Amino acid sequence: MPKKILLVDNNREYRHALASIVRRVGYDVIHAEEIADAVERLVSDRPDLVMIGDGVEINGLKSNQFPVNIPIVIYTAQRTSSWVGEALSNGAADIITKPISSTDLRELLHKHLQTSRNRPRPIPSPCFVVNARAPSASSAGAVSLLNSEGKD
Repeated sequence: MPKKILLVDNNREYRHALASIVRRVGYDVIHAEEIADAVERLVSDRPDLVMIGDGVEINGLKSNQFPVNIPIVIYTAQRTSSWVGEALSNGAADIITKPISSTDLRELLHKHLQTSRNRPRPIPSPCFVVNARAPSASSAGAVSLLNSEGKD
């Protein structure tokens, strides 16, 4: 069974273009437009890795991690060392810069998915799912939910 990659990006065209590359290198793709959508997909589809576009709210990712231990990769056009350093210190497992080649993506996914090959995909807490579906939760609110519910 191929590993599942959750792509989170509010740019539909870019998300679909990246999904095409991910499929070509041998992985299944799950789509989400915002963090709140990603939380639902995380629960229902239990992906092996999450890729988040730089247009999606990622501030405070370290304290707002998903409720399971899963690699999070940010893809971005940002190339400044300060931005990359901030993203990594906030919980991203890795950064890949646009434009993304299939070779670079294959290497990155292989690197992060090999480390989790024997790791069972945990099921998130049901209370996290209920909170994440709150109608007033914006993307930033969903990220805040990730902070409070994602701690062990």
